[in-house]
Amino acid sequence: MESPSSRLTRVLGGFILTLMVMASIVVMDAGELVFSDALVAAPVAIGVISSILLVVMIAGKSRPHGGWVTDSWISREPEGEMRERLERERDEASMQDIGSKWARMEMRHLESKHGEE
Repeated sequence: MESPSSRLTRVLGGFILTLMVMASIVVMDAGELVFSDALVAAPVAIGVISSILLVVMIAGKSRPHGGWVTDSWISREPEGEMRERLERERDEASMQDIGSKWARMEMRHLESKHGEE
């Protein structure tokens, strides 16, 4: 199982290549690159932003998880570890929920008991 970050890296790579091919077709068809045309400027801008995100994600691959800028956006943990961690957090949250339900029930019981006395 691979991490969501590695999957996104592959998708971004394919997306950037597609945008580059599309931009080069437009340039070859028009004979020159004119950024004032929205059909050229929008894909180029999206490609630049995607390239920056891809470079940032690749630069953080060697660092430990949790210590990189993009970790709050997309996890670099392997999927198995991420699932285990999320299940642990879910179990802890459900135990905390049981405690709060118990406290509410106890509070209602005490209020009804002291209200009757």
